[in-house]
Amino acid sequence: MFLRIRDDLAKRIDKQQFESGSRLPSERLLAQEYKVSRMTLRQATTLLVNQGKLLRKPGSGTYVSAQNNEVSENLKGVTSFTQIMRSQGKTAKTKFIFLKRHQPSLIEASNLEISRDQDVITMERVRYGDDEPIAYEITTVPVALVGNITRNEMAGGLYQYLEEKGFRFGKAIQEFSALVPNVNICKRLDLTNGQAALFLRQTSYLTDGKPFEFVQTYYAGDRYRVYLQRE
Repeated sequence: MFLRIRDDLAKRIDKQQFESGSRLPSERLLAQEYKVSRMTLRQATTLLVNQGKLLRKPGSGTYVSAQNNEVSENLKGVTSFTQIMRSQGKTAKTKFIFLKRHQPSLIEASNLEISRDQDVITMERVRYGDDEPIAYEITTVPVALVGNITRNEMAGGLYQYLEEKGFRFGKAIQEFSALVPNVNICKRLDLTNGQAALFLRQTSYLTDGKPFEFVQTYYAGDRYRVYLQRE
């Protein structure tokens, strides 16, 4: 249901029924209009926020993104951590923390565009470049797409596993912020308590537009930089 609401709201935005920069009607009013719960309505608007069509302002409401002020990263596609390390002459290594099958949280379901009764697999890993911890990565993938993937099958990497299954990768939507990780993640990344990390939230898509992974990554800020090129 929330996917249909997302599509309908997107059409209304594209047709400028909601003007650029304007505030959306409240969640309560929209939920009444679509005859759904506010939670279902929020799932739909969260997807549009992730796609850049909407913008949430705490204490103010949800707004249609102002197109003339919008800044977005032009991603060329999905790139694995191993490929990034190799391109810089480093050897990538991975340490598995755990892998489990479970029902998704609201944010996981929203980003993967699945319902909360569809199982996902989450794996937590520490990623290394030349034996130095670079990132703590939490990756969630839908079971409907990857099946009951095992830790051994993941040894070669998720992207390699999916490519061998015939999947092709498309775009990725990324959101960066700075934050202080919890004590456990600081320890895994050899950070001092209170030291800031670069946090990445990413949803990656196949060429058919279907999301195949939702990733939350903490990068050691003194060992990782992001460069954006605007054309």
